[in-house]
Amino acid sequence: MRKKKYFFPALSSALIIGLGQILKGDSNKGLKWILFFYLFLPALSYASLLIHGYLFLGVFTFALIVYPIFWIYNILDAFLAPV
Repeated sequence: MRKKKYFFPALSSALIIGLGQILKGDSNKGLKWILFFYLFLPALSYASLLIHGYLFLGVFTFALIVYPIFWIYNILDAFLAPV
């Protein structure tokens, strides 16, 4: 059996992270992605900036490395994963 591929959800996940999962019907997963990328990572960066500048550099570097990896994973998840 062939896996169904979702082109429109993958494209929407490329624009707004988590939107593809919401469009496929997996709204809990999509909401978790949205909260992680648009609330948790910026709040973590800001909190580390308030604590210490060097901590901010470490957290920001970590976020710059992790963000594209999870973004690509999110697009692939929206494209291939069944609901």
